Amino acid sequence: MPVAGLAAVEIYVRHFDGWGAWAAAPLFLLPLLSSLAIAGAGAIQCLVEARAGTLRPATAACTGVAALPIVWLLVRRTLL
Repeated sequence: MPVAGLAAVEIYVRHFDGWGAWAAAPLFLLPLLSSLAIAGAGAIQCLVEARAGTLRPATAACTGVAALPIVWLLVRRTLL
């Protein structure tokens, strides 16, 4: 969900420039906050599974995918 939300917002906002792009900035909060919530819960689940010695690759992979919008926004908004 966070990745799809970020893709939809990126497609919508790419046509704006100048003040329009700045005005559309709050639209990025929904994918960012949902990504933080889901990736945070996934990270906690990974820690619990790792301590029990039963870390599943699917849990780690889903957590990584949920964290992609955070990484994308950090890289795109600070470096590009």
